[in-house]
Amino acid sequence: MDKYILKKWLAAGYMEEGILYPTEAGTPQGGIASCVLANMTLDGLERVAKQAAHKGHKVNIVKYADDFVITADCREVLEDKVIPKVAAFLKERGLQLSEEITKITHIDDGFDFLGFNIRRYSGKLLIKPSKQSVKTFLAKIRACIRSNRSATTENLIRQLNPMIRGWANYYRHVVAKKTFNYVDHQVFLALLAWINRRHPNKSAKWKRKRYFRSSGLNNCVFFTTIQDKQGKTTTLDLIRASNVAIIRHVKIRAEATPYDPAFKDYFEKRARSRRVNPYAWSGMVAETRLDDQTNQRTCRPGQVTGLTKA
Repeated sequence: MDKYILKKWLAAGYMEEGILYPTEAGTPQGGIASCVLANMTLDGLERVAKQAAHKGHKVNIVKYADDFVITADCREVLEDKVIPKVAAFLKERGLQLSEEITKITHIDDGFDFLGFNIRRYSGKLLIKPSKQSVKTFLAKIRACIRSNRSATTENLIRQLNPMIRGWANYYRHVVAKKTFNYVDHQVFLALLAWINRRHPNKSAKWKRKRYFRSSGLNNCVFFTTIQDKQGKTTTLDLIRASNVAIIRHVKIRAEATPYDPAFKDYFEKRARSRRVNPYAWSGMVAETRLDDQTNQRTCRPGQVTGLTKA
């Protein structure tokens, strides 16, 4: 790896209010530069994994920080050739595979990676939010609602909206519509418990009129009335995850980099397409189809997937 650049990262320091503070002990895990440093440390891992097996085994790797997935078309290639080479590669850097998370699984059984569940259903690869991610998110939502038993409706909505919006936006590029509907229903049940605790002696009709309104085809929008900056009365609605549009991610060309002037027009076209219409990538249909076909060819032959963490 490029240790000269790594040293610059570790000793760069940080600026706060115009004052430079030194960093003499590296960067903390989860820090702004930790993902970059992890990628630098694991630079060359893909080459090692592919060289460990013959080209016909279609070994591929996807990594993010210290998490990575290695795919191949048979278990023996991963167990006997790839994993030993990867372990030796990590040992040189003072790292080792995590026994808790490292496993070999068939793509038909699926696996979780970065909060996504990747699994093949009847020959079709689908990426969905993982069950653990949904469970953790709903636990966070319920805890927020329980901790605001005496809070105003406005305060509760303002706390919940960023949580729901951020979580839904993270998964809006995958097969998540059914999961979004499930999350909305669970949030609705948690809100009902919050309302019933506040008004145990009120009728269901009164509660519905007080806390819910109709909007389009949805008759149960949790809301409150507020005053805007102009002093006008308006409504503040709770965001629904199912209202977040599913937008398929358009893969960036593998060789493209914003630091290469040759790809200036390419990145300007991507940025312009997003500003004009985030749901349609005008002028890039051919590229999208080509990338989709490439991904499809890559995913179909893969029979075995290795999920691991350094």
